[in-house]
Amino acid sequence: MDNTKTVACSHCLLEINKNQAIVEDIKGTERSFCCPGCAGVYKLLQEEGFSKFYNKRDTSWEPGAVLTSNVSQELFVDSVKETDTGYEVSLALSGIRCAACIWLIESFLSKMDGVESIRVNYATHKAKISWTKGIITLKEIIDRISSIGYCPLPISESSTASIYEKEKKDYFFRFSIGAFFSMQLMIYTVALYAGYFHGIDSGLRTMFQYTAWLLATPVMFYSGMPFIKNSLKALKNGHTTMDTLIFMGSGTAYVYSIFALFLDKEVYFDTTSMIITLILLGRYIESGAKARTSNAISKLLTYQPTQVRYLQSFNPSTYQTGNIVSETVPVKQIRPGDYLEVLPGDSIPADGTVVFGNSEVNESMLTGEPLPQMKVEDAKVFAGTGNVNGKIVILVENTGSTTTLSRIVQAVEDAQASKAPLQNTADWVVSWFVPVIIIIAFSTFFGWYFFSGELLTSTMNAVSVLVIACPCALGLATPLAILIATSKITKLGAVAKSGDTIEVLSKAKTVLFDKTGTITKGKLKVEEIIVNGIDKPTLLSYTASLEKNSSHLIAKAITNEYLDDFLPVSDFKEHPGKGLSGIVNEKEVLAGTIQYLRENGVETPNELVTEHISKGYTAACVAIDGIFAGFITLSDSIRDDSAEMLRQLTKKGVKTVILTGDNSLAAEKLVEKLDVPDLEYIAEVTPFEKADVVRSFQKNGRICAMVGDGINDAQALTTADVGIAIGQGTDIAIESSDIVLMRDELKLVSTVFDTSVITIRVIKQNLFWAFSYNIVIVPLAVTGTIHPVFSAALMSISSLLVVFNSFRIAR
Repeated sequence: MDNTKTVACSHCLLEINKNQAIVEDIKGTERSFCCPGCAGVYKLLQEEGFSKFYNKRDTSWEPGAVLTSNVSQELFVDSVKETDTGYEVSLALSGIRCAACIWLIESFLSKMDGVESIRVNYATHKAKISWTKGIITLKEIIDRISSIGYCPLPISESSTASIYEKEKKDYFFRFSIGAFFSMQLMIYTVALYAGYFHGIDSGLRTMFQYTAWLLATPVMFYSGMPFIKNSLKALKNGHTTMDTLIFMGSGTAYVYSIFALFLDKEVYFDTTSMIITLILLGRYIESGAKARTSNAISKLLTYQPTQVRYLQSFNPSTYQTGNIVSETVPVKQIRPGDYLEVLPGDSIPADGTVVFGNSEVNESMLTGEPLPQMKVEDAKVFAGTGNVNGKIVILVENTGSTTTLSRIVQAVEDAQASKAPLQNTADWVVSWFVPVIIIIAFSTFFGWYFFSGELLTSTMNAVSVLVIACPCALGLATPLAILIATSKITKLGAVAKSGDTIEVLSKAKTVLFDKTGTITKGKLKVEEIIVNGIDKPTLLSYTASLEKNSSHLIAKAITNEYLDDFLPVSDFKEHPGKGLSGIVNEKEVLAGTIQYLRENGVETPNELVTEHISKGYTAACVAIDGIFAGFITLSDSIRDDSAEMLRQLTKKGVKTVILTGDNSLAAEKLVEKLDVPDLEYIAEVTPFEKADVVRSFQKNGRICAMVGDGINDAQALTTADVGIAIGQGTDIAIESSDIVLMRDELKLVSTVFDTSVITIRVIKQNLFWAFSYNIVIVPLAVTGTIHPVFSAALMSISSLLVVFNSFRIAR
């Protein structure tokens, strides 16, 4: 189209016929638009003070009219979850074309009253928006996004993996065409080279040269079109990218060869074709690696069914007689509090509790554990897991984006999109890399032409410099390694919530462990009841009645031992790390540590209690009306994999420390049983003091990790540089920690630590290779040592080495 008859839309840059453009006068300047939507968005951005959006657009912006959408808020019901101050929604945004779009959306929404936070992920085009209840509605937020030309969609309708697959498919077709024509081209090129050395008929030589031009043209203008488009966009906006180097290198060889053809000189169309084809091969392999890794995570969501068996009401006896029949409804209609029937072979559609029946459930997609887990009444089940062999009815607790499975996928995607600190160095280098290489290429051309006077030699050496330089390796070095590492540990049964967690964990010099439920199994049982002036049933009844008001593991063990009716309790108080107090059957009762009783003026038989504690037992001491009434001993077995995991960390030079509320004798006994060299302990630590202990280890800049169950040590987990929770998907574990172990296996701690160390080692190797490659190879190109075709091959090999080296993490 004649450029004099076209204009670019002032908003979207789409080239349109001048006579069909919508022309409006805005602030005294005549502006052209391709459609009313672009005109409306442009005027809105000017009025709202967001005109700088047009200066921020970069080379990845794709011209095109704005999306007009009228999206119903009902589509996002499953994605909305309640927060302390309002609501939060995750959604996908269609129409994002470059980083400036991210800036515009975040800035535009942030100006709305009631919007607490807005974060848009450029890698996935997903947004997370929080707003205050009562000030603004979801519909207003959706309409605000639509007003500037972006279409909000439910997350389920947009897939990062499909974006990578589309990119991979495009590269495949372009590479296939390039490879086909390049192979044909090489036949004629070999003949031309042979004729150069041994002589060739001039007519035949001319025919071969024109044929080479014909074969190179589709490679240049179809296979190489992404490089051309991206380069021109970049130049139009005053930027340069890696594609600029490729376009300049291949384009220079192509144009030079056309002139050489008419001047009866040697042509180098094969250089153009091979540069583009080899680089497309590298891009295709890279996109395939991203797609495979992304699919491993996105595939988790496919385990959730789209249809469910819904029960309008539920009563066990009525259900067993067959008078309550399920009906099939879409899973999006399910809400917490509903009853669902799950048959053998079905996927469980939501998080919930089993209220009828029992069955084995395959939880391998969540925990990595291959063996099915038995689920009986009151057991927790999770969305996406598979019901194996029994019919069960579940009471729904979490649906949609609030299920454990969805939250894990979200956490992993966030981790893969985040940057590790090492990436900042690479980003800074890449921002300067391309302009510097272009300057070196021009300097090479003029330098060689000045000293040799050879136009061909000067051109080919400059082309070599342009093509051989490789910022792609620098750009891939960190994100691909993080992508593979987070996918690997997710498959093993651990979820990292942030990419920088991997780097921080690899530097940890101290790992603290909570004792109960972490080093030990956390399943206490009563071993012995020792009394003083009172019978055992009476001591147990008073103690159990008081303990039933607590959720502590000791309380659960004692109440499980007591089978009679509980006595009335009033004025109950819990003193964390010490014990309990209250009025039981009109008597004042204290239960807890021997120190707690002594603090309250109770005389205690210290030697007797200490004797049992020194054997490794936990002692719950009891006083009734100020008189020592006896104590109950309990035992907790050590996890089978605790000692081996601690030894593995110690061998790697990591300091391991156990934190426990028990006294020093009990803690020392535990350390003796574990038999791990240099293992330390800190005894008599209350839940509130654990965070202070973490801070004490963080002094002098030491990196400290904390491992706990995510319940009574949530503060310590958040205080640590890296918090690791053995939470098996509990809400508090996911919220308070950086890494969640979905399997009840402590050995995963050392596995995740090893993976983090390997990942950072691979990242450093990638960066070292990328820097070293460019430092060594660019001077060789400047000196004319390397031909442009070999330059293209080396550039692609450089990127592929980073890709294949990163895949070592997945072993």
